[in-house]
Amino acid sequence: MKQNPLDILKIYNSGNKKLSVEEIAEDLEKISQIKKCSFCGCFADTLKEFTDITEVNGKPILSERANVIRNEVLKNKKYDCLGCNPCYPADISNLLYELYNVSEVEKQVPSYGCSSECSTENTTKWPVEKGKFFVGNKKSSVAVCTLTSTDLPEKIFKDATEKIAIVGYCETENIGIEKIVKNIITNSNIRYLILFGKDSGNGKMGHLSGQAILSLQSNGISENGKIIGAKGKRPFLRNITLELIKRFQSQVEIVNLIGTTSLREIQNVINVYHTKNKSSFSGNTVTVSTNKIITAQNPERLVLDKKGFFLIIPQKDEKKIYVEYYSNNGKLLQTIEGTDAASIYYTIIEKGFISVLDHAAYLGKELTKAEYFLKYNIPFIQDKALGKLVDE
Repeated sequence: MKQNPLDILKIYNSGNKKLSVEEIAEDLEKISQIKKCSFCGCFADTLKEFTDITEVNGKPILSERANVIRNEVLKNKKYDCLGCNPCYPADISNLLYELYNVSEVEKQVPSYGCSSECSTENTTKWPVEKGKFFVGNKKSSVAVCTLTSTDLPEKIFKDATEKIAIVGYCETENIGIEKIVKNIITNSNIRYLILFGKDSGNGKMGHLSGQAILSLQSNGISENGKIIGAKGKRPFLRNITLELIKRFQSQVEIVNLIGTTSLREIQNVINVYHTKNKSSFSGNTVTVSTNKIITAQNPERLVLDKKGFFLIIPQKDEKKIYVEYYSNNGKLLQTIEGTDAASIYYTIIEKGFISVLDHAAYLGKELTKAEYFLKYNIPFIQDKALGKLVDE
């Protein structure tokens, strides 16, 4: 009997995960035939994960066909997420991560950082993780997360600078939560994490970062890093250890006020927990190893792309950007037209007109400037700073 288009994901979601990579590849093709998925960034991200893995446990991944689909999705991409429930690409992403040995998958992707480990060294700089947050009184026992209410952190900070250690928002159920955990466990003074604001999802299947934080506190993570009980799209913590999660669970009490956006109510709750004067956590001092920061530098010499160069010509009256593609001896090879930067550079990459990474980065920057000229009338001259018309 012929299998229904997405029976594989039904098998996966029912708990039976004895699937082959060929079956997953087949499902990816079927998902690509769903119109809304073919324009979605979630699908593009999942296809990238799939094509990044070349071999698992000695078994080849069928990446060639997935790459073709991915190029089509990238070319047609119109949005990042519609909050679809279910989200088939997210299910595939989670299935890939759970189906294979994590170390076998990750060792094929170059890593430039180190994993998080416990240490007895003192943290010299806090917060240890960078992000969009406000730091108040580092000795306070209160940390605040406003989830997807991105306008609240600054307002809360202005009113309660001395009463809170840190306040910020969190829109994702993976990297965002990792940053929260690392910043909290490296400051033993923090004993309360208050969740305010709107959770992502709005009743649909979204990231649900608030629900994921509550699940993390109650249930922890599985051996492969999945937050047990989290309902978001990709609730995997891939950059933090189980030991550090246990520290987080022991150190902080979570105050669940998800959905509260009233500043007056928020202020009252912060006052209550600030005045509890709870003593600092008595466990071992913890530090979190972080990636070494590499200072950016200009190239010592310019390396020409052997494939040629591009002349970018935005035409405001037509609302189009024309890109002339030349060989290095000045012969015009092709002209590409489009209305936005992304579709043009995807087309150039797909056609193989570019071969050097820094040339691709340069092209993306210049095309974005040309798009700004069409949309906002910001002056454009190729190779000049944005809006800069003359040399200094």
